[in-house]
Amino acid sequence: MASYAQDVKNELARLFDDDKDCLRAELLALLTVGTKKIDGRIEFSSSNAAVARKVITLFKKFFPKIKPEVVARRRKKLRKDLSYVVRIFLADEVQNFLAQVHSPEFLNQYLCKVAYLRGAFLATGTVNRPETQYFLEMSSRNPATIIFIRNLLETLEFRAGFYQRKKFFVVWVREADSICDFLGMVGANDAVERFEIARNVKEIRKQVNYIVNLETAALNTAVDAAQRQIADIKILLANKIPLNDRIKEVAKIRLENPSCTVDELAEKLHITYDTLRGRLRRINQLARSAKN
Repeated sequence: MASYAQDVKNELARLFDDDKDCLRAELLALLTVGTKKIDGRIEFSSSNAAVARKVITLFKKFFPKIKPEVVARRRKKLRKDLSYVVRIFLADEVQNFLAQVHSPEFLNQYLCKVAYLRGAFLATGTVNRPETQYFLEMSSRNPATIIFIRNLLETLEFRAGFYQRKKFFVVWVREADSICDFLGMVGANDAVERFEIARNVKEIRKQVNYIVNLETAALNTAVDAAQRQIADIKILLANKIPLNDRIKEVAKIRLENPSCTVDELAEKLHITYDTLRGRLRRINQLARSAKN
């Protein structure tokens, strides 16, 4: 079963902008965020076949004369699933294209910025299932790339953090609304719908648990109070402490109804809650005097 992050990438990998500048921006992100240089070429690696296919499709659109090499290899760690590697020779036109990275002029349009972030997420992004914690991140071995992505996110009014994890630099977004807005902005509409449903269910469960815990705590408090009141009454009876009729009436109904709350006892006696509390305090005072 595919993870939520893979479902998001599958959806985004099938999305192609009509604007050529946006396609160029997305390809630029894919080739700078998700590649490494090896022997005069760059390698893009992904466990998602749809993402690798999109890299090839976009690259052929802008560099029809350069044929990328594609290989599939099985990873040695974790689940040992397939990893798709796209190898691209660093011809002069490719190097000139990559030199545009981090250029403010290249991403002067809002939709181009969105396309770049879509490509960055496709390259190295991940996002937790909304049923668990809210967490979205993108990573790169190049700190300048991650700082550029963070600044771009902040330009689009996303609050993003930054940290280093071993050899990688990571930019993250943790607020549920921000993650939902990001996914919607880059075009993962189905993922947004699933996110919203899961978040609503999570919030409802949270509220139900809060109410249940509150009621349980109130019930435990009532039971503890009833047990203390019954213990006080037994002390008075054991020591044959004289009681007036009103106190006797309270003692009798409490012993007959050990599980009732004070509100329920007050209703049975047809007196107010405060009046009953006062009589129970009197019973406690008499019991403490009897023990002393």
